Amino acid sequence: MTKKLITLIFSLLITSISHGQNISEDDVDTVNSMVYEKLSKESFIKFNRVTSGGNLSSCELEYQFTYRDFKFLKGKPVLVVGSFSMMYFKGKNVGYLFKIIPTVSDVKTQKWSYYHPQYSDIFFKNQGIEKYKTIEFECDPRGKCVGYSDPDIKLTELLLSSSMDGEIKFSLSKGGLDNSFRFSSIMSKQDSDRERNKFNLCMIEVLDQITKDLETKR
Repeated sequence: MTKKLITLIFSLLITSISHGQNISEDDVDTVNSMVYEKLSKESFIKFNRVTSGGNLSSCELEYQFTYRDFKFLKGKPVLVVGSFSMMYFKGKNVGYLFKIIPTVSDVKTQKWSYYHPQYSDIFFKNQGIEKYKTIEFECDPRGKCVGYSDPDIKLTELLLSSSMDGEIKFSLSKGGLDNSFRFSSIMSKQDSDRERNKFNLCMIEVLDQITKDLETKR
């Protein structure tokens, strides 16, 4: 469900509830609950196989997750989208890219606000991957993108051993408490296992390609 459609729902629900009167906090909570319920049904993780010139260039796990922030945002729904990708081009080292873009809905203004995470990391088997980071930049508007290098394939080994059950931790405010969710919790176990297994198989395909490229150089 698109943000534009949710904004329309805001308008219709507020009109229905308020009948032209001031919106009470109870009404706001009611609308927030209904928006959250609708958005949470759209949560997913999805594997994407990306090619360039007919050759595999990237394995991507795309995600969308919704929760209500009662810590600092009075229960407003937060939509978090992004991806985690493995990239390889012939003659270059393996690299990874983590993208996270949180947006917060506001019933009273009927708008979405982008939040650039003050902190974010992704954990596999309870291990953060911050030490592999090589670059960080703002992307897709106000989102956060982090690039990682893996010259000795240690990070890839960690991902394979974790069955790609990553846990994303992030904070919307400086010094704020972390929010977190796991890939395995976004959808049913069967659906989650299927998409994460596709990513694992794609990583193995990349490793096979690296081996072939090394053999070609000999």
